[in-house]
Amino acid sequence: MSDFSRREFIKKSIILSLGASYIISCEDNDMLNNSDTPDSNEESGGTDDDIKKVIIVGAGISGLVAGYDLTVAGYDVTILEARDRIGGRVLTIRSPFSNEHYVEGGAARIKPSHDLTIAYANHFNLTLDPFYATNGDYVDFSNGSRTIIDNTTYLNTSYGSTLRKNYLKIRGGSDQLTNAFANSSELSNKIYLNSAVTSIAQNSDNVIVNAGGNQFQADKVLCTVPLTVLDKINFTPALSSKKQTAMNGGFRYAPATRIYIQFKNRFWENESLNGWGNTDLPEEIWQPSWDMSGNTGVLMSYLRWSAAENMDTLNDNERNNAVLNRWENIFEGSINNFDSGISKSWALDEWSKGAWASPTTTQNENLNDSIAQSEGRIHFAGEHASNDRGWMQGALFSGLRAAAEIKNNN
Repeated sequence: MSDFSRREFIKKSIILSLGASYIISCEDNDMLNNSDTPDSNEESGGTDDDIKKVIIVGAGISGLVAGYDLTVAGYDVTILEARDRIGGRVLTIRSPFSNEHYVEGGAARIKPSHDLTIAYANHFNLTLDPFYATNGDYVDFSNGSRTIIDNTTYLNTSYGSTLRKNYLKIRGGSDQLTNAFANSSELSNKIYLNSAVTSIAQNSDNVIVNAGGNQFQADKVLCTVPLTVLDKINFTPALSSKKQTAMNGGFRYAPATRIYIQFKNRFWENESLNGWGNTDLPEEIWQPSWDMSGNTGVLMSYLRWSAAENMDTLNDNERNNAVLNRWENIFEGSINNFDSGISKSWALDEWSKGAWASPTTTQNENLNDSIAQSEGRIHFAGEHASNDRGWMQGALFSGLRAAAEIKNNN
């Protein structure tokens, strides 16, 4: 893809996501005008010193899309990631499953209204498939009683405000999208893993960032880490009082835990079931392997809030046993056909400490406007700084919004 068409795609993405009123103000400031941003040394006629340097803290989807956008616009971008992988809370897990099966540890569903997510999937030539199983019947287990729900009826019920039949997923795993960003020519040599940022100090001239024993200097910093772990970074000068309140427990995050059980065979199909359902724990049951080949099958227990917190007190074997004993009443044969199990808790994750931002009404009213506000040379993004919290769409929107801010402030 040519540099021009890349820039046009980013421009259209921003227009698509931010709406007409914002576009008018952007056009008044020429924010989206290519001549306002340093596309390259050759195009701007400048030297290396003319290129704005931006450090992005976090290689989750917000950091990646912002880095991609800014690099296309000619900025010198460095992305620092504390983990030994990219993606943040986009986590596709492939081991220890057989038959090339995989599960989603984090972001999985895509709403049909999530235009940015779909646009970037198309941009990187990724295939979108139905998320929910289109064959077999579903199960509901409530008050100790099992009810079979036929496929058509279940798919025409809503999860949130969207019919289940309309949800999508990325074929091959959600990490296909984050990998596409990271492996692009724009970002392939700009991401540093195992580089936890410990301090960010800004002055009138630049920003100094310390990470992984190294020191970096930049004109701007974009911080995309969750509020729950922002206190791991020492800011000089200190952040605003509202951001400090948010990062010290004043902006609630949802606990969520998923337990994945691999079975020797898909015994539930003997009853024409597809391995999906709900319980009154409350719990969602997914079969991530429903459209994958192979004799083995994987079922997943998706728990949130108190159900997740209770599960987090158990060790791995105890979690597996708790799920299997419950599922024996839903899918008879779960215990006998058990092969292996693993789990993922976002509340216990060192670099997340929560699955997604879910502030109380009071927290949202008091702090929401300050969460995404830049402070001097430091900008902020992440799903918590969007109206689509907990979704890839929100992370993408927020990353693009912050990148636009940086270009506008120049």
